[in-house]
Amino acid sequence: MRLLGALGALSFAGQLLLSCGVAGAQSLSELQALAKKDGDSLARLDIEAFMKNVVPESKSYAVVVQLTALSPKYKCKPCVELDKTLRTVARGWNRHGDKDQIVFASMDVEDGEELFHKMKIEQIPRLMVFPAGAGPHALANASPREMSLKEETMTPEGMSAKLGSLLGVAIKPDIPVNYGKYLRMTLAVQAAGAGAYLAYKLVNLRMLGRNLWAIATIMFVLLMTSGFMWNKINDPPYMGQAKGGEVALFVPTNNQQFAVETQIVAVTYAVCALCIVILVRHAPKIQSADQRTFITLLFVAVLMLMFSYLNSVFRLKMPGYPFKLLLE
Repeated sequence: MRLLGALGALSFAGQLLLSCGVAGAQSLSELQALAKKDGDSLARLDIEAFMKNVVPESKSYAVVVQLTALSPKYKCKPCVELDKTLRTVARGWNRHGDKDQIVFASMDVEDGEELFHKMKIEQIPRLMVFPAGAGPHALANASPREMSLKEETMTPEGMSAKLGSLLGVAIKPDIPVNYGKYLRMTLAVQAAGAGAYLAYKLVNLRMLGRNLWAIATIMFVLLMTSGFMWNKINDPPYMGQAKGGEVALFVPTNNQQFAVETQIVAVTYAVCALCIVILVRHAPKIQSADQRTFITLLFVAVLMLMFSYLNSVFRLKMPGYPFKLLLE
């Protein structure tokens, strides 16, 4: 289930009211009671609670609600990711914010199938913001808004900043400390230190030879220059999908990348490095002039081809780059 773009807020509100009507006066206490039933203060809504307490523009509080499908049978990974992020933001607001000003809620397709069907909501998740239209927290425009679920807004910090900007408040997400992560890092550092100490004591490092050290150094350089650390920090998808449905291996911008890009670029760099090593160290030692010429031309051609490919990748990532070698 892919993410939707923005929907006209007035159109959305109008369709809701015309489709289902509004049952009775809205109740903040009713929403807060539902939120208390959830450990993360995320009120679970059915159609009646949604139409009565969320949709009306005359309410004195804002509601941030996700329309989602969390059951495993739907296999909606973005739904799970959004739910996790929204719960982090909701916990933070419950601890540090005014509970009478904003309520966080969730409406699952299994609790509102009729509404989803009437509204023809087929692509989820969606994150809707229903501002207050009355009282001290009212906004001039109380029509609902749909928050675009981009990569930066799918993080607790990004979502908090965006919601805070929409509603005019400061929202601090409740991000738990990952003690397991720090424990693993500590153990890894200790293991690395112990390994280095044992190697220093038991192995004559000079006996390993220059070639092994050269290979290890080149591998480390290739790993670092190909974008490996960026992948570890940002955890991008392995590959993507182009507009036509075909597999996309590269993101056409220098601000993002797929994980597979790192592997492709690293292998290409490795082939270039291998060609240079052969041309500098091994080709001159070949006794036969014909063989030496053939090997030299062969690896120069491979080097040119690989470097041209790298240049084409750079042109793809930097559309304004004017130069090319052999490949487009």
